[in-house]
Amino acid sequence: MKKTIYKKPLIIVLSVYAAIVIVFSILLGIYLHNYSVRSWSPTFYGSYTWTEDMQFDLDMFPSLVIDEDATELKIMQISDPQLKFGNITSMDRRTMDLLDRALKAEQPDIAVCTGDLTLSIFTYHAYKQFADFMEQRQQYWTVVYGNHDSQFDCSKYTIYNLLKNYKYCLFDPGPSNIKGESNFLINVYKGETAKSNGDVAYSLVMLDSNMYPDGEDLALTDWIYDWIGEDQVAWYRWAIEGLQSIDANIQTSAFFHIALKEFADMYYSNELQKGNSIPEQIDTSTLLPVKGFAGTVCESEKFEDETVDDGYTVGIFYQGKNTGLYATAVELGSTKGMFIGHDHINTIRGYYGTEGSEIYLSYGLCCGYHTYPYFERDNALLQLAGLSNTPLYNMELWLDENGQQYEKGVNNIIVDLTADNYGQLTTYLGYDSHYKA
Repeated sequence: MKKTIYKKPLIIVLSVYAAIVIVFSILLGIYLHNYSVRSWSPTFYGSYTWTEDMQFDLDMFPSLVIDEDATELKIMQISDPQLKFGNITSMDRRTMDLLDRALKAEQPDIAVCTGDLTLSIFTYHAYKQFADFMEQRQQYWTVVYGNHDSQFDCSKYTIYNLLKNYKYCLFDPGPSNIKGESNFLINVYKGETAKSNGDVAYSLVMLDSNMYPDGEDLALTDWIYDWIGEDQVAWYRWAIEGLQSIDANIQTSAFFHIALKEFADMYYSNELQKGNSIPEQIDTSTLLPVKGFAGTVCESEKFEDETVDDGYTVGIFYQGKNTGLYATAVELGSTKGMFIGHDHINTIRGYYGTEGSEIYLSYGLCCGYHTYPYFERDNALLQLAGLSNTPLYNMELWLDENGQQYEKGVNNIIVDLTADNYGQLTTYLGYDSHYKA
């Protein structure tokens, strides 16, 4: 008996497969073309070439003008949205919905994203979606880079060339010849007259804490991070001394992505003050007093090969080298607050340092629903990323400082601009459930 071959269905099936291959090839070609264009960056670029003896000029930096009668500056810290596709996926839409409700409720003068705005192979698209979102709301905002923002298809140079087209984005790449690509000030003025007169009310210091150490063969799960460079600290000194030459009493806050080692010092110092034991390897003589400590550390503890300094096993994944930013800030006396992200489920904050020279060190509150701790179940992707043996996907394992299940949200920062309490900082976490639709 002869076998019958039905050619027409076979042709249809092959045609469908061919169409799929063609479409996939076209999309892959478009992506590779965009990657080749968008991942490029010149060796040096920036707003200016910096030297320590150059003249400080307020016009070198972006500015924010608030009401001339304002008694406070309101900042919303946005931490680790880690957008994947902008508003295409449900988790990204959930993140953007949270931010939309928070911005409407809080109405900040400026929103500051402390890094990892994206973690995506479609970085450019996600950044554009976010910038469009802010532009539509006429919301002033800025960003400092995290360790993921330019990790895939988009260089920081390309991101800068995108952001410079947005009126409400106050961003600058900073000097061309120091480490990092988001080192700049945002000077705040109370009214246009004050701006014309160079009367700065407050200043926000933006610093790029960079990504991963150069020359290291590191995977995503090695948990070893780069640091703010010595030349960045020198630039910071120059910028603060420049502001102080205009107003000796000027106060500032600093924003960057990856914690300084002093955040871990603050944690251990607080543990000691509570009478708790800490790893015996830690030199307690180097720890300074803590006041007003709040929050929790829920990140998994470090393994032996992840610790930069022996004994610092708490899940605070600080910069791989301490280049003296905190000490310089204490010396200069202008920066009263440092705000960071990076460790998604750490919320510790408090005043760290000797009486009269302490600095408020604060994590933000992670807002990104497309990243941990919102993985609802273990899956193949988590296993591939090396996270399956840690509890990063189980929300029920984390409780906040009030004993409630951890929530996504934002960190709200209020700076007092009155003469009596100038520079005093007040912060409060805005949880998702606080912002009703």
